[in-house]
Amino acid sequence: MKTLLATLNAKYIHTSLALRWLYVANKDFFDIQFKEYTIKENIENVADDILISGCQCVGLGVYIWNVEKIKDLVISLRAKNPDLIILLGGPEVTYEPEYFLKNWPVDYVISGEGEFVLGELLQSLEKGEKLSIAGVSSQKEISTEVVKADLQRLSELPSPYQLPEDTENCKNRLVYFETSRGCPYQCAYCLSSLEKGIRYFPENHVKENLKYLVESGAKQIKFLDRTFNLNWDKTHYVFDFLIDNYHPGLSCQFEVYADLLTDEMIDYLNNRLPEKFFRFEIGIQSTHEPSNEAVNRKQDFALISRNIRRLMDGGKIDLHLDLIAGLPHENYQRFAQSLNDVFAFRAKELQLGFLKMLRGTSLRKNAEKYGYLYHEKAPYEVISNNDITAEELDKIRKIEHVIDKYWNTGRFKRTLNEVFDTVFAHHYFEFFAELADFSEKNKPKQASLEESYACLNDFLLSKEVDLFEYLRNDYYDNFSIRPASSFWKDALDKKERKRLLMAISKDKLFLEQTQLTAYSVKKQARIDLVCENQYLLTLFLPEGRKQYRYIQA
Repeated sequence: MKTLLATLNAKYIHTSLALRWLYVANKDFFDIQFKEYTIKENIENVADDILISGCQCVGLGVYIWNVEKIKDLVISLRAKNPDLIILLGGPEVTYEPEYFLKNWPVDYVISGEGEFVLGELLQSLEKGEKLSIAGVSSQKEISTEVVKADLQRLSELPSPYQLPEDTENCKNRLVYFETSRGCPYQCAYCLSSLEKGIRYFPENHVKENLKYLVESGAKQIKFLDRTFNLNWDKTHYVFDFLIDNYHPGLSCQFEVYADLLTDEMIDYLNNRLPEKFFRFEIGIQSTHEPSNEAVNRKQDFALISRNIRRLMDGGKIDLHLDLIAGLPHENYQRFAQSLNDVFAFRAKELQLGFLKMLRGTSLRKNAEKYGYLYHEKAPYEVISNNDITAEELDKIRKIEHVIDKYWNTGRFKRTLNEVFDTVFAHHYFEFFAELADFSEKNKPKQASLEESYACLNDFLLSKEVDLFEYLRNDYYDNFSIRPASSFWKDALDKKERKRLLMAISKDKLFLEQTQLTAYSVKKQARIDLVCENQYLLTLFLPEGRKQYRYIQA
């Protein structure tokens, strides 16, 4: 029986490690292949492509980001080939298999880690045997078990990280890697809370595969471990290995629990790491303790703050901090405080997310307790609860948009740091809320780069704050060659700019003092009027941007 494993990734650069594990666990025993698509592809075309493969059985990976598209795909596949055997797996279907079997035209649902269970199912189907497999649900029988794979046994399989079909794309796509499975915490909104305990892959398996990926020229490795720094001995050997095998251009991302960082760990990282090699994702979610307690999340914000500041001071690691809007007991004003508390670190990125009532989680089961209204379709985002209204959450969504645009992109850092050091000190939420209102009234949502800079400049001027010099430098940071346009109304027309640059290129004293060439001034410089007879000369050079003041005699 020919079987195809498939899924819809969020983007082309993403890869599905789950498909690869299922493939290597079963490829020596069954006629099986895997193929990835993206959620942006036409579903009818995807269905046709799957059927053209001639498969008699298709297994689909279902996640929160693709569940609605996968449903459409299943309906299309069933309509075009009523005899096709359709299997579902993945976190989205794991905890409510009965729902999907009743509401989708599918044959089987695998709950949990299906690497070896898939083989049992395919064998039973090929032999026509009666099905009674732990973790496999059908129209006739619903399994209540969520299966776990033996990681030692998995490590003895051919590597899912070293498949020939991935060699070519390793440098261009995000590589997902796992050193463990499971999570020790019980956060009520998270599916990982339903996995009891944590299991580790053997050290030799981890090192062998990381070495292969590094030597193959991987650019981005994202570790899937839910709490990477839970066990320092396990963490330490991976960090040591990566540092010893570091090459420029490689970046690694980890999800860490900031409470667990010790002085020893932080000193180790600050002293040994190359800059920008590691990126830590730290979920803070809220600084309101009643909210954390309501979702079974235990954290010490004072300790988190101390550890984050020490990492920030080390300057080696990019930090991505997470907040969740819509948690129990956190109203609009208290969420503003959480955002102010967390933004005060001024980490490279602040991810402002919105609570999602995921299938199977205890928070979804207790939604009535907190008065939750949420969307029935994925991603099941909260609409309101007893403490926060739909209108207030919509305001926060607009704030999220401007944070992503003006802070997380890194394009306005000089300007915004000056803003937060002065007129909006300690009032980050208030700044972004006012900027969101101003942007909505004055600029289109999909503004160009120039329009985005102009919008921020206009907003600051409306507050009687002139930071044009900072904004201009931030704007110029976007270019490696001389820009042809600007976000401000230029005081110099094209003809006058050309005349001035020609004159400066002939000023031998200036060229001697600055060690510039006539060519670089004429071809690589942009000139801006500062005041009468004074100009700012910005050079866009291969080694970086340089600026000089020029006074016209």
